[in-house]
Amino acid sequence: MSFFRSLTAFNDTGSYIDFQDTSPRYVPITNLKNSDVFTAINVISNDIATNPIKLESDNVNHIKDKRFNQLNYLLNIKPNDFMTARDFKYALTANLLLTGNSYARILKDKVGNIVDLELLKPSQVTPFLDEDSGEIKYEIQPYGQTPFDLSANEILHIKFLSTNGYVGASPLYALADEMRMQKSGNEMLNAFFGSGINGSAILKMPGDLGPDARNALRNKWIEGNSGDSTHRLIILSGKEDYQPIEIDTNILKIINSNDYTTKQIAKAFGIPISRLGLENSHTSLPQSNLDYVQNSLDHYFSRFTSEFNVKLLSSKDSLKYHFEFDVSRLMELDTETNMKLTLDWFKAGLLSDTESRTRLGYAPADDEMAGVRTIMSNFVPIQNIRENFPNNVAVGNAYDDTGKPISTKENQKSGISNVLKGNEKDGSTESDTSSDDGEGKQND
Repeated sequence: MSFFRSLTAFNDTGSYIDFQDTSPRYVPITNLKNSDVFTAINVISNDIATNPIKLESDNVNHIKDKRFNQLNYLLNIKPNDFMTARDFKYALTANLLLTGNSYARILKDKVGNIVDLELLKPSQVTPFLDEDSGEIKYEIQPYGQTPFDLSANEILHIKFLSTNGYVGASPLYALADEMRMQKSGNEMLNAFFGSGINGSAILKMPGDLGPDARNALRNKWIEGNSGDSTHRLIILSGKEDYQPIEIDTNILKIINSNDYTTKQIAKAFGIPISRLGLENSHTSLPQSNLDYVQNSLDHYFSRFTSEFNVKLLSSKDSLKYHFEFDVSRLMELDTETNMKLTLDWFKAGLLSDTESRTRLGYAPADDEMAGVRTIMSNFVPIQNIRENFPNNVAVGNAYDDTGKPISTKENQKSGISNVLKGNEKDGSTESDTSSDDGEGKQND
């Protein structure tokens, strides 16, 4: 029988996380009752869940190897029989942010092909160090079933804050004070608005009342002037006097307008404050999106992709391929900017007619120009230039606006520089940067 120690309870002078009476693997779901925490988790989880995951190569993008079709299906369409890929990635991210750890079991067929990715709740999983083998293993405790162990290569384990690389902790641990402060402020506002006219007040009665009489009178007064009777007319006898105590509403304004805790929550989760509904007047929308992708989401993406690269690819394939998130949806521009960039890229020959129309939301044209790329100067199709002016590519002659070749001598007369000249011996080209100095002589 092997001996093991739980990594969530072991503390080695700070090498392992120990939060004393609070397990680092579990954060109460009641934290989602905080609107800022809920928004932060929902925004990050949605942005990770809705961006496709693609397998890329350092040499060739958009790999078409059929061996990876199953991985694409599991990560972007259906990881198992119970959920979609979006729900799977959303749950992984939400668990990561709430508990610091998220888990998914990797199921393979008899020949070792991955066939399923099964989501595991953090409360079902206990990482431990097997002292016999020295390996990290995971004890799985499914509800109503016999517990079993998984090796590290049989489970996806995505971690947030980790001091040992084995287990993570939630960013919510850093927000304990801020969340208590926000809760206290909200309770004060609720108490103020919930009491209606029955805020703090002084009720003067004739005679000397004992403690019991005072309590009975207080309860009777509250009962008759609260709930449905809050806004009813108050009738006092000639000897009674009711004096409400004024509340400094400036304090309520400060509490209601205080965005300190919201900023702290955004900071702990590593996202811009604009994602939590606070206005950031110093950045434009494209700048804000770029900052969000590069300085926030990219760190979350790397937590997922680094685990996928190691656990979902073979050692040989991981040297050639890697997983990436496609963030093109997050980088979408406003209509005017998108149209300008598309037109510029179309003019430069980077995009074809079909690709340009697709970027602008139009259906491909059903004519001979569909799929054709053009370049500047009368928007001549590239293929026509190659067929009609082959020397333009091979020799590098310059052409006027009508497509007529300009000789090197004419180039020099007109002051045109940087003309590519063909080498008749080996076909190579070199740049002639000579120009006319105005006196019919060429500068060296």
